[in-house]
Amino acid sequence: MMKRVTSFDVAKKAGVSRSVVSAVLNHTPGIGVSEEKRRAVLKAIEELGYAVDVHAKGMRTGRSQCIAAYGNLQNRFFAQMLQGLQKVCGERGFYVLLCSAGAGVGSRDRLFELFQQRRIDGIVTKDTTGYGDEEWKREVLRLGIPYVSVEGYPESVEIASVQMDYAESIRMALDYAWARTGLPPAYVEIYNRAEYAPNWGDRHRVQAYNEWMEARGLEPRLIRRQWKEWPQDRAWWLDLLRHEAHPVSMITNWSRASVAVYRAAYELKLYIGKDVYVMAADNTEQLNEGLVPSLSAVEVPYAEMGEAAGRRIIEYIEGTRNLVDTERIWLPAKLMRRESM
Repeated sequence: MMKRVTSFDVAKKAGVSRSVVSAVLNHTPGIGVSEEKRRAVLKAIEELGYAVDVHAKGMRTGRSQCIAAYGNLQNRFFAQMLQGLQKVCGERGFYVLLCSAGAGVGSRDRLFELFQQRRIDGIVTKDTTGYGDEEWKREVLRLGIPYVSVEGYPESVEIASVQMDYAESIRMALDYAWARTGLPPAYVEIYNRAEYAPNWGDRHRVQAYNEWMEARGLEPRLIRRQWKEWPQDRAWWLDLLRHEAHPVSMITNWSRASVAVYRAAYELKLYIGKDVYVMAADNTEQLNEGLVPSLSAVEVPYAEMGEAAGRRIIEYIEGTRNLVDTERIWLPAKLMRRESM
């Protein structure tokens, strides 16, 4: 039988003391570890295949070392958030329990039972932008659950959340488009529902667009349209580009609207990046870089948001941050400079 790797083995290989290994694994407060030593310990752990005895650790701490991640498995943004969350949890000796929003009515509420059974130590949810269920919030607070929402509860002072600054992302896009083209950009906003019902992020984007244009003495051009799959709405997109003076500059709220602009430009023999400058305010379809020419965008940093949520939830669980300290975490959009603008 192969000898089980211990923290002593890790310390010996990394050339450090066992207290340093423990500090790296547990992020022990008050014990400073240089970045060089931390990297040496992590490298030794990887090379030796060292695994923390989670059961033994749980017996000592009263924790499961498990964090529930709740979201829609069909939402590719949830997968991106999970990458960041799992990275942080892996480094800190926590496991992630994947909980699907599609598991039936009440699946979200079952997380309360898992917490009370001490099968999870906390909850991270990937919510729709602006989500804010008051009943869920009350129960989280009543049970004292370490909880962080990614994109939900943007205006709550009682729930910790990780947010992207949507207003700043549009200002970033406008600054970039203006510097590249010198043309006043139109803002093309599409929506899914039969009635226009903007969420928190949508409202902040539109407000920032109007303010940016007016501050420069430019007339805002907001073009709003209910989304229909191509070619159902082909004629509308063709008319939109046909009646524009070229070159024209456009920013779309979703990348799928930029794809429709690409299609219409192709049929009208207009060149993206020359006759039609366009960029997206997200990467909904995960294809911005693969378009020809590639699509410039300000993209939501979901992996980084998952990392930030992971760090915050572990602070709550380990007691280095009080549960009542729910300061919102803001992350900037990523400006991706490509060929379309």
